Amino acid sequence: MKLDKTTETLLIFMAAFVILFTAYFVDRVCADNNVSSEYTIDMTLTGARLSDGVYATVAKSGEGKARNHYFAQFDFSIQNNGNIGISNWTATIDVPKGTELSNFWGVEADIEGDKLVFTPEFYNLSFSKNDKLDFGVVLNTGESFYPSKINFRGYKTGRNGNVFTNIIFVAFIIWAALFVGFFVTRFNLKNYREKQKNDVRVILQSMNTFISFIDAKDPYTRGHSRRVAMYAAEIAKRMRLTEDEVQNVYYAGLLHDAGKISVPDAVLNKPGRLSDEERKQIQDHTVAGGKMLKQMTSLRGIRETALYHHERYDGDGYPEGLKGESIPLYARIVGVADSYDAMSSNRVYRRHLNKDEIIEEIQKGSGTQFDPNIVPYMVDMINDGYVNVVKMETAENDSGENNFHLTEDDIPGVYMGF
Repeated sequence: MKLDKTTETLLIFMAAFVILFTAYFVDRVCADNNVSSEYTIDMTLTGARLSDGVYATVAKSGEGKARNHYFAQFDFSIQNNGNIGISNWTATIDVPKGTELSNFWGVEADIEGDKLVFTPEFYNLSFSKNDKLDFGVVLNTGESFYPSKINFRGYKTGRNGNVFTNIIFVAFIIWAALFVGFFVTRFNLKNYREKQKNDVRVILQSMNTFISFIDAKDPYTRGHSRRVAMYAAEIAKRMRLTEDEVQNVYYAGLLHDAGKISVPDAVLNKPGRLSDEERKQIQDHTVAGGKMLKQMTSLRGIRETALYHHERYDGDGYPEGLKGESIPLYARIVGVADSYDAMSSNRVYRRHLNKDEIIEEIQKGSGTQFDPNIVPYMVDMINDGYVNVVKMETAENDSGENNFHLTEDDIPGVYMGF
């Protein structure tokens, strides 16, 4: 299944987010399980905070005397108030000689000489920041006893530095900025495309009006401008020109005969042979079109196409006798499309040629009248039936009317999925 570009981009963003989240999670797990150095402190059991880290308290919750010894219950509490975690800890207190351990809870406990040693259970092996350890013992001593201090020892967990964490944080900030920027760009692009469509509508409304004047001059060529534009745009598309170039070639094809407005109707529609003066008047429609479209600089190649679409590749064309690639590309493309439509349409002075005759004429003109690099595209369009589709779309209806009005859907490129 092929995804559109927006969906692909969103999936990339989501994948990047998952990678960053996983990296952060792995970093935290590594930090929590990283042993960096030993931590040792002697703490008073009065609850006094002699450091910003760990402190402890003890309470004698019960005491009694047997025949030959004392017994007492002690409840200990150790608070981790620092910014580090501690693992594999042990705590020891000094006890009188001969002390016996009667009971204990919350930890493992054992008497080693004159030391009472506490070690963690499996669930409190790690002593994280802000954690609290509560445990207790019952001791039998030969004399009344109350502990005053405890030695606490363990290993610091966590990272000494947080460079990698900072890198992940910066990467997430960049990701968030790009993610927001993507949606802002999409929103702006949507507005731009709407504005572009509105601009196209204005251009096409103007062209509709102008082309109707051209068609009114010569009823035999009604629809000619649109057909030439569609042929020319398809050639440009098959030549793999850019979207903008395909669109501009289309506009150039629409207006290539703009100068015919300056040719008298009697000359334009004369069924017989033209005099030299009349022929000169018709040929001058290229110059007139160039002058007429001189101010249309926002659409590249429009004026040059109107002026030079009757130049020949061998230099024998008009109005300036340009040769080869000195003829603008759009004019060379429109020149081939224009000649095909002329040969395939009925004119006041002759009937249209058939398919084989047209292909023969176009190939005969390759390198002389036409650019030999463009001819194969036109021939392919004839053979694969594209030209027939264009003719059907521009054909007159049963009443003999064409009702020809361009819309943005007529434009190749952006609006035809190029």
